[in-house]
Amino acid sequence: MRVVGCSHLSRELRDEQELVPGYEGIAEFFDLFANNTDIPFYVRYAKKQGSPVLDIAAGSGRVAFPLAQEGFRVTALEKSPSMLTEMRRRLPRLPKDAADRVNIVEADMSDFSIGRKYRLIIIPGSFAHAMSTDKQLSTLKCVRKHLASDGLFILDLHVGALLPEDLKFEEPKATLPDGRTVIRSGVIHTDMVRQIMRVDLKYTVIHASEGYSEDKREIEVTSGAAVIFNREADLLIRMAGLAIEDQLGGFDGRPYTPECDRRILLLRSH
Repeated sequence: MRVVGCSHLSRELRDEQELVPGYEGIAEFFDLFANNTDIPFYVRYAKKQGSPVLDIAAGSGRVAFPLAQEGFRVTALEKSPSMLTEMRRRLPRLPKDAADRVNIVEADMSDFSIGRKYRLIIIPGSFAHAMSTDKQLSTLKCVRKHLASDGLFILDLHVGALLPEDLKFEEPKATLPDGRTVIRSGVIHTDMVRQIMRVDLKYTVIHASEGYSEDKREIEVTSGAAVIFNREADLLIRMAGLAIEDQLGGFDGRPYTPECDRRILLLRSH
């Protein structure tokens, strides 16, 4: 990601209810800009814990599908209609045995009941989309309810104290198999008092065929995330009946230190 400028942003943050993740029209492109270094990390812990695995806020299957290809039975829980459509579109591309191991569930991560226990539960980077404290606690309680007695819950958090307040960025272009080029740029504004982050993203999709003029389409979406500080997260975890077994500062397994902008918590039932 290339930072192209930082300044005070004049657009006011909306209410929490309005800043739900916006994926309409861009679910096909979202994973092009994902950092997939977390996938081997989750595979490693799945091998330690075994099946079944619950992937919460699974998106289009970015993590769930590789886990299924590694032989694990995975429940992929997702709320966004666009992401669910994209995940179901991609599922048949997997080898049949892997596709058969994926169960897609449409549900809100703060209010779900699947009726089974899981050896491993993960929320890869999306917990902050539970915008309010009540929804965050409800999400953790739902996890606790579905965690097997010897189960492990991996919670991936962006450290609130280190988040940028105002940031403009542009990411390297990505190319789809059909030749289309996608460029993503955005603006982030963080209100540290209200603990809300607003993210305005613009996807520029370029389709250039030999002998034809360039066709360019722009899609703009707005979403938000909660800003969660460490002591706040620790309190929510205790209130939900969970306990921290370990905490890491990166998917390479480095210990967590105050300088780390990522806090990966390994949690068990208390």
